[in-house]
Amino acid sequence: MDIRILNTKNRIQEGLIASMREIPLYRLKDKDVIEKSEISSSSFYKYYSDKNEVLDDIEAELLKEYRTALNNDARQLRTLQFPPNKKDIRLFVDKNTTEIVEYFSEKKSTLAVLTSDKGDPGFTSELIEMTAQVVKLLMEHYFKLYGQEDILKQKKFKLLMLSKWYAFCFVGPLLFWLEHSDEMAIRDAKELILSMILKSPYDVSTHGF
Repeated sequence: MDIRILNTKNRIQEGLIASMREIPLYRLKDKDVIEKSEISSSSFYKYYSDKNEVLDDIEAELLKEYRTALNNDARQLRTLQFPPNKKDIRLFVDKNTTEIVEYFSEKKSTLAVLTSDKGDPGFTSELIEMTAQVVKLLMEHYFKLYGQEDILKQKKFKLLMLSKWYAFCFVGPLLFWLEHSDEMAIRDAKELILSMILKSPYDVSTHGF
């Protein structure tokens, strides 16, 4: 792609994110993005039909990068020949969430806007759904190791529920960190992931934070 086209599209995308810091997405107009991007209307409409198409471009690239990070981190769990116990999970979260954590850290400014109350709820749902799909594949892998695939066929809804539950245990703390990064370190988010997977809210509230 021509560098001038790339630069213009980048300015428009940055303009959209900057606009969303001030104006909720549902109230945002094309003209707000154009003003923030400091380009002409003709330049904007040369590359995008409206603000929603700009948003689609941004989110598509972010989700592509997240999928890569997620799959790379999950690769180690796919090599296990037995379902992970608590010790395995503790080691995994400590050593094998590196790329997901780096992704959230590197994309912090953009992700913080998109997942905020001014952003796009659909994007947050996509992150959780993508994570749930990977978790579901891992759970299916462990059941197959013991020849128990039929159990999953009989409990499809439970598998779906657990996959979403575990997905939120991974993504939720990182979303919380985006919102409160001035009060907690990214390392704290990893500890929160571990706590959400291994402890119930009851355990935490009755036995100490």
